[in-house]
Amino acid sequence: METTITTRKGFYTGEVSKRLFGSFIEHMGSVIYTGVYEPNHPTADENGFRQDVLDLVKDLSLGVVRYPGGNFTSGYDWKDTIGPLEDRKRKIDIAWRAIEPNTFGIHEFMKWVEKVGAEPIFTVNLGTKGIKDAQEIVEYCNFPKGTYWSDLRRENGAEEPFGIKLWCLGNELDGPWQIGTKTPKEYGLLANEAAKAMKLVDDTIETVLVGSSTPRLASYPEWDRIALECAYDNVDYLALHNYIDKYDEDDLTKPPKNERDDTPTYLAKSKRFDRQIDEIVATCDYVKALKRSDKTMFLAFDEWNVHAQPEKENHPFEVGSPIDWCQFTMEDTLLFGSLGLAILRHADRVKIGCQSLLVNTIPLILTDAMGDSWVNPTYYVMKDLALLAKGRVMESIVDGPKYDVEKISGVDFVDSCIVENETGLVVFLVNRTDSEQIVSLDYDDFDDDLLYHHTALFSDNLLDKNTRDEQNKIQPREISDSITDTENKLSIQVKPYSWNTITISKKSGDCHGK
Repeated sequence: METTITTRKGFYTGEVSKRLFGSFIEHMGSVIYTGVYEPNHPTADENGFRQDVLDLVKDLSLGVVRYPGGNFTSGYDWKDTIGPLEDRKRKIDIAWRAIEPNTFGIHEFMKWVEKVGAEPIFTVNLGTKGIKDAQEIVEYCNFPKGTYWSDLRRENGAEEPFGIKLWCLGNELDGPWQIGTKTPKEYGLLANEAAKAMKLVDDTIETVLVGSSTPRLASYPEWDRIALECAYDNVDYLALHNYIDKYDEDDLTKPPKNERDDTPTYLAKSKRFDRQIDEIVATCDYVKALKRSDKTMFLAFDEWNVHAQPEKENHPFEVGSPIDWCQFTMEDTLLFGSLGLAILRHADRVKIGCQSLLVNTIPLILTDAMGDSWVNPTYYVMKDLALLAKGRVMESIVDGPKYDVEKISGVDFVDSCIVENETGLVVFLVNRTDSEQIVSLDYDDFDDDLLYHHTALFSDNLLDKNTRDEQNKIQPREISDSITDTENKLSIQVKPYSWNTITISKKSGDCHGK
């Protein structure tokens, strides 16, 4: 069957922010301990960072990394994480019911994220702490010298300020699971004052307001409206969170009771991201009008992912006991790709994105303590998006077959998004069907002298995974002879149930080759 995508040079949805495809590490399970940090591991460097993991992370070309949480943040005391390791307090983390040794703290994170090459996003505790604590951590991290907190940072080994520009004002404080849950007005007023105090210390920072933590809550999106009305003038972004699973359970931390979705239904769920973004944009624009403001509120989708059931058991009150350690299937990977495309299509308003989480918790990268590391197939999708989705998103008209499932209608057989960069186009496609699809790309700036490169992720079985024993079961494959070009059109053969990345440029450009 054939899908026609029509796009024209000069017609754009929006500029892709360099912060749009990032990730997230939290003191949750084995994300930090035995994930990114394991001093006794054979590959560990002088800082205790696992080099096998670090190499995989660097290859992703992430724009941003969010830290230290997540739910962890609402019980977090940053002052426990600075100074000599032997002096740091070993405490209970009540967010995840674990033991937190605080051997990986602010200084370790800043060294690690510098090696990664990504911009840091730091989350402050507005659950059990407040304005003064938020102001002091900005002073510690960003003020040059001559005050108690800035000089303490220098004594602890960081002569120059860290210069962290992005700060999240707490995490998921609408959620009943959160330590320090607040009403939207309580939170909005607190966040507004915290942002004011933080910006009085460093007026170059940007702040992210907590929005609804999931559309599954009855308070969505009223929470966003009320919190924004309280804090609109002093914040720069509104946060969105969402995780999609196969069961539609309200509580993703417990074993499912509902039946699994069939594949068409599961893959259709990416349209929930499109709808959520549209609804939150509408909420922001309502508050903008209400405030008679000239400022447009941008979005930070700083937690997003598919969700799967854990494959390792968690043991409470241990260091680094895994939570939601899982190996994603090919089916999960297709949905993950479509979730990424939903975010990319809204690049005009979504300016920050963090896949959640990077290592060992619904992860891109899997590790064993003192052992090996390997990647979920979702890693390759994120790598394509982070590396190649740079430039401007093209406006596109899609004409092709669709299907309907319960509660979701008009689902394209082929999900798509096109980005124009300095050398040409990058076309991202997800085939949601079990049959080969033909995609006809109609573009007015093509000629008959093109370079193109087509890679795809697919597998013999939708339940295939990359396992410890078969780590490369699913990996990108180069596809040859899949593209036929005629004047201003390309015809692309797309394999069943596949993620596809096609780069196209004129021969004077820089591309992989024809």
